[in-house]
Amino acid sequence: MPRAASARRYAQAVFELALENRELEKWFDDLTLLSDSVSNQEFLDFLSQPRVTSEEKIRVVRDALGDVVEPLALNLMSLLATKNIAHILPGITDQYQELLDAQQGIERAESVTAIPLDDDEQRRVTEMLSAVSGKDVRLTTRVDAEILGGMIIRTGDRVMDGSTRSRLQAMRRGLAERR
Repeated sequence: MPRAASARRYAQAVFELALENRELEKWFDDLTLLSDSVSNQEFLDFLSQPRVTSEEKIRVVRDALGDVVEPLALNLMSLLATKNIAHILPGITDQYQELLDAQQGIERAESVTAIPLDDDEQRRVTEMLSAVSGKDVRLTTRVDAEILGGMIIRTGDRVMDGSTRSRLQAMRRGLAERR
């Protein structure tokens, strides 16, 4: 089963459980902690070892995280460790975040510019995106000098490319077609 599909299924199951128990934020916090734990390469390598018994993995997971996360989140981590797929936890967390955002009417967006946006520009972009989407927009910004100028905005699976680089490429294609 592809990694993204697995992560999506686990995230959906966890989200439904969290929604039913009214623990949406708690589950997000626990998933974030679990994802952070597998960012430790040594820990992830241990959990991914097929030669390590499931019992040993569960014992180590409980010892390391038992006082930090809820029992059901610990069970999820133990299940993923015994299936040697703990590495999908960051994907589960990302998918869960998307479900949580959708449930709360939040749209995540990223703007890419050649130079940093100041606070006022970020506020205006956020307001414009909120007006268009009808949702509360959470904007992250990134600088990429290679776009030369303008802005690229990504929201979900949509991309609005108003970069100077893409305009120049379009002009180049147009001129090449005329020859």
